[in-house]
Amino acid sequence: MKRANLPALTLLAAALALLLDAAALQAGNLNFLKDSPLRHFSKDDSNLMLKNARAVLDSSAANASQTWRNPKTGASGLAEVKAQFNAPDGTPCKRLRVENSAKGIEGEATYTVCKYSDRGWALSGQATPAP
Repeated sequence: MKRANLPALTLLAAALALLLDAAALQAGNLNFLKDSPLRHFSKDDSNLMLKNARAVLDSSAANASQTWRNPKTGASGLAEVKAQFNAPDGTPCKRLRVENSAKGIEGEATYTVCKYSDRGWALSGQATPAP
């Protein structure tokens, strides 16, 4: 299978799509995702990926991991928690590794996401473990 070499902007878009509304994958100009599995996702694929990632993030298991697969399209993926910590302000955070595959293209990335009381899980580029 071809492995996607995703630039930072693509990874950010993938993370936002993972954490935000699945419609984000279907709307707008996504030409920069042409070598990404996300580019080939159906709406159902996107929804399955999001549901899977949220289940892993919401799990209390330290090393939660779960796969998903859409038998209609063949797309699949994995989300797994690599680490958990509290940011200095007490916000719970996790390092989430995501793998996706569609139409022979694979991609993976790891993100820091934190759970905020007012907006739920969101990307955090600055969260680090409390000293």
